[in-house]
Amino acid sequence: MKISQLLAAAMMMAAPGPTFAGQVTDLAIEAEELIGKGDGPAAYDKMRQSLAAVSDTIPFDIRKAFFVSEKPLIFGSYKRVASNEFPKGSSLITYAEPIGLAWVANGDGVKSAFTVDFELRNPAGEILAEQKAFGNFKVESREPLFEIYTPLTLDVSAVPAGDYVLKYTFNDVNSKKSSSIEQRFKLK
Repeated sequence: MKISQLLAAAMMMAAPGPTFAGQVTDLAIEAEELIGKGDGPAAYDKMRQSLAAVSDTIPFDIRKAFFVSEKPLIFGSYKRVASNEFPKGSSLITYAEPIGLAWVANGDGVKSAFTVDFELRNPAGEILAEQKAFGNFKVESREPLFEIYTPLTLDVSAVPAGDYVLKYTFNDVNSKKSSSIEQRFKLK
């Protein structure tokens, strides 16, 4: 099956309307034609335009989020922890991939920004600690980026042993939209 056929089938199932599916499919078809002509860079640019159209339309959300054993250096390069049980005195590192960020014009390029709030709760839901804009991220680029990630490190060394829920709320500064994740963990 060709790229354009796969993309068209996926868009028909997930698209909010025919106009959106048409724009993405048209760009994929153009990319496929460029591949056939041997113009890889132009095909790649068309697929990026297609991805930008999808990104502009999908809701702001978190694609992946989980605890990792060390701070990743690049997108997709992470080592998930085997268990959400940590020794008392730990720092917790969460790897998260926000998607659907809003990009706005910025001189010769674009910019995006998001903040991250946290809440630490006990299993009954009582908030034990919280901070707004715990993380504050700004990204400037010549064009929208789609592989955004953030490693969030929370020092829980002063927290006693027990079960907890960590909630991160991601806030897209440009769209004013938010998305939250919760991670249960145990300190022993």
